[in-house]
Amino acid sequence: MTAGRAQYLRGVNLSGAEFGEGQIPGTFNRDYTYNSENSFRYFAAKNLGLIRLPVRWERLQPAPSGPLDANNLSLLKGDIAWASAHGAKVIVDIHNYGRYRMNESGKLNEYVIDNVYGGVTKVSRADLADFWGRMAKEFRDEAAVYAYDLINEPHDMGSADWKAISQAAVMAIRVNGDNKLIMVPGNNWSAANTWPAIHGPTSWITDPANNFVYEAHQYFDSDNSGGYKLSYDDELKKNPNLATIGVTRLTPFLDWCRNNNVRGYLGEYGIPDTDSRWMTVLDNFLTSLDAAGFDGTYWAAGEWWGAYPLSVQPQNNFTVDRPQIAVLGRHLPPLSMTTLPAGSFSGAILAPDSLAVAFFSQAAPANSDAQIEITASTGVVTAAQVLYADSSQINYVVPGALAPGHYDLAAKSGGAVVGRGILELDAVAPSLFAANGNGRGVAAAQIIRVRADGSQTYEPVAMYDTAQGQFVAQPIDFGSTSDRLFLILYGTGWRSVSDPGRVTLLIGPALIPVQFAGKQPDFVGLDQINTELPRSLAGTGQVTVSVTVDGKPANPLTLAFK
Repeated sequence: MTAGRAQYLRGVNLSGAEFGEGQIPGTFNRDYTYNSENSFRYFAAKNLGLIRLPVRWERLQPAPSGPLDANNLSLLKGDIAWASAHGAKVIVDIHNYGRYRMNESGKLNEYVIDNVYGGVTKVSRADLADFWGRMAKEFRDEAAVYAYDLINEPHDMGSADWKAISQAAVMAIRVNGDNKLIMVPGNNWSAANTWPAIHGPTSWITDPANNFVYEAHQYFDSDNSGGYKLSYDDELKKNPNLATIGVTRLTPFLDWCRNNNVRGYLGEYGIPDTDSRWMTVLDNFLTSLDAAGFDGTYWAAGEWWGAYPLSVQPQNNFTVDRPQIAVLGRHLPPLSMTTLPAGSFSGAILAPDSLAVAFFSQAAPANSDAQIEITASTGVVTAAQVLYADSSQINYVVPGALAPGHYDLAAKSGGAVVGRGILELDAVAPSLFAANGNGRGVAAAQIIRVRADGSQTYEPVAMYDTAQGQFVAQPIDFGSTSDRLFLILYGTGWRSVSDPGRVTLLIGPALIPVQFAGKQPDFVGLDQINTELPRSLAGTGQVTVSVTVDGKPANPLTLAFK
């Protein structure tokens, strides 16, 4: 292991295919799912393109040492193809905890590898080796498959020898001519903090290709489960050093890897979004992981997680980032650069001729000569107009001539590359500006009040609250019955739409007709939506503003009405 390895990758566990473990084999899209292309596209654009893809052994191989299931293999290959199309890499993870489940006489029974039940070994190390041998034949030439993850979190293995089981699986992959990276999990739930105590002082894998890493997992709650049953304050009472608990728990695994001169990988770690102080815990943990140069995949993402507090699956149809994403974005490898819509600063999709901001994961030597180069799959390079550059970001305009699709992005300054990222384009990608500049909260909008005499005044919809340190909604007063109020919303990403009928505007529950949607005439890349506000909104208080353009939603914002 080399400390500070710059080539490390960051990503997420994209869950769904391992769901429904109590329903084996289960029904696709009822008991389990494979995520859509949109998820691969989103996380790749965030530079979180190392996708650990949990699947169930029993679904891919319905009988131990039997043939692979064609339907589930096809679903897995579909996800891998989407990952490849958007520049992501996949770790295939058999999410089975050192076990295999069998339907026998109408009952679902679970068997630990190499254990004897009624005088019979129901599933053996040879069965796991057979599975990985078959998988190697399927994927050894697939560049988008980054690694094989032998089996998730083996634990309570009874009489089984996990070291021998994992060694047999490694050899089965190599015998089939596959030299891909292999993730070797540890026993006892792969816990980083107990790694030396469980596995002893020395490494155990012998690999002819010398291309393996040991995989640990680590959570930060008091019972190490990742369930986060207690509040942050209750956890803090148990451990006053909670802010650095991730560093403390990671250290035994890092030291073991260093002492054995082997590489490591953190397959799972995650925090709830219920208290912002957990973000500091994650930040400190990732700082240690960065210094070690280990790959890492956050738990969890996936389209079926709903309100799960550890989830980083984007909300509002991929337009609103979960809070943990900002922390993960600060711990990408050197030269990583993530492009966001300038309106919302969240989501991952932009449109031609829209405003974009490329953020560096680490300070970059960008200056006034900064350039953005956008490379298509054909190799054609297009330069973008740069509006502003400093060591943390470059603001630019997406070239209007680009077609929707996937592009590679490079930032240059002083003739050197200072950042690399991915740009994903749709024809329309609406993004609304917020008064606080973070894509959330009160809209960055204006009211035009037209009085009976024809005079007009411009009025804000937000005011700065010193106590809160941010803009808050300024209640809109309809005033005299003869006054007419017009709302102007500002954003980017919809100027190709000239027909207001293609724009849906909801203010609270009210569907509001749009009078204009298109280019703002005075500023490059800026778009606007104009509408007249109905008096029925008076007295409704704080409401949500929802904009959809050609079926694509923008980030929701708020307004307030007296």
